[in-house]
Amino acid sequence: MTVGRSDGRTAVVIAVLTLLPAVWPSGRLAAQDSQFGIRGLGTPGKWESVRARTTGGAFAPFDAFSPLTDAVLADVRRMSASVTSGASWRTVDAGGAQSSLRATRFPAMVITGPLTSRIVVGGGFTTYLDRSFGVIVHDTINLRGVPQPITDEITSDGAVSDLRIAVAARVHSRLAVGLGLHRMTGSSRVIAKRSFADTANYRTSTARDEVAYGGTGGSASLLFDVTSDIRVAGWFRTDSKLHADVGGRRVAENALPRTFGAGVQWRAGAQATLAGNVMWRNWGAVQSIANAHDTFNWSLGAEIGSPSSPFRFGLRGGQMPFGVGKTPTEVGYSAGLGRQFSGGRGRLDIGLERLQRSGSGLNERVWTVLLGLTVRP
Repeated sequence: MTVGRSDGRTAVVIAVLTLLPAVWPSGRLAAQDSQFGIRGLGTPGKWESVRARTTGGAFAPFDAFSPLTDAVLADVRRMSASVTSGASWRTVDAGGAQSSLRATRFPAMVITGPLTSRIVVGGGFTTYLDRSFGVIVHDTINLRGVPQPITDEITSDGAVSDLRIAVAARVHSRLAVGLGLHRMTGSSRVIAKRSFADTANYRTSTARDEVAYGGTGGSASLLFDVTSDIRVAGWFRTDSKLHADVGGRRVAENALPRTFGAGVQWRAGAQATLAGNVMWRNWGAVQSIANAHDTFNWSLGAEIGSPSSPFRFGLRGGQMPFGVGKTPTEVGYSAGLGRQFSGGRGRLDIGLERLQRSGSGLNERVWTVLLGLTVRP
């Protein structure tokens, strides 16, 4: 017999289980998103279009359809929209237990257009944190002085999205600046189930709740053309605390990191462009998460061939913010193609990405197929 209940006490318990890092004595993990987000706030999303992601993220500060910086919107000359999608297959090795998982996501959309000859506005959304996972824990607890084997199943399905409205202005022929306002919002449907090995004396209990997330942020960036072939970008972002509510009641608040980044792009000829960037985020400021780490990430990439049908490739490396012990690392390789159609009014981008993530007792290998569509009516 299954007993379902959803009261205030259960809601708080579930919120704590899903929002705070947990250390389980033994168990098996299953997730749609990265395992490295389970012991923290989630897995940070990549604020990149397919074009940028197939260059390892290197082109993101210089791509108007990557929701990373705001100043690059000044390059847009007509109303445009872009959407990104991806399907991932991941293999997870957690302490010798292996599993294969699959997920499909639409991680970014950008709509932008000129307001005047010098001012461009834009908006859209991207994934701030992925929070879809499942955890199965086997343990033994003491009830009335008798050890009782139990199995806890905790599942979370949801994400924190980043809604952005931004404005960019070309203040000089070589200099553009941008500002953005961000609203973090989203929810996770959480189910906690406990079953006992002794089914004759103990019943299975199930609790369900929905955790709603909210927060705000601001960003600033600049884009400077050093020469006709070299441009540099810099950006900064700060966010408020991410709060979690269950049934209209605040159950948790967690600080969010500041972000600093810089990049450079070099046009090496009519059919070759190279770029690279670095980014630092102080996730260690999330003091309520014992396993939070500051992260430093880098990327290098290139786009070669005709602008109407280029080939792209890139690599990235760096760190993940949540993990027990040492800071987890990430290395990635990617490649892709772009193809314009309808006289340049549309562009289709496809790509393939390989990620390898490593941490204490946990390794992930991820293949992602990427598809992006950009239209300029």
